[in-house]
Amino acid sequence: MAYQPKAGDIIKMHSWHGVVLEVFTSKTGRTVLHVQTARNVFRGYPPEFIEVDVAPEAITPATRADLEKEIKHLQHMREIGLRQMLDRIGQEVLDSAAVNP
Repeated sequence: MAYQPKAGDIIKMHSWHGVVLEVFTSKTGRTVLHVQTARNVFRGYPPEFIEVDVAPEAITPATRADLEKEIKHLQHMREIGLRQMLDRIGQEVLDSAAVNP
């Protein structure tokens, strides 16, 4: 692995971004990252452990701007989902009232 993440780094892995909280290295040289991702925050999930040796080429450095862009996207998608959910409830209530006056 060319890039060696350290605690406090912002990383990109596949399509998500996160912050490295801790780095663990075994006696055999295998590396595990403890990472909090934006998507896990929105899901209410705790930080996750990432085995770097499984796909080292998939982990690259990222910027704060990259992370903030993902956060804004997730906030936007959450708002759309909540709006659609609430709009649907209103339609069902109206439909139910029309059928059962």
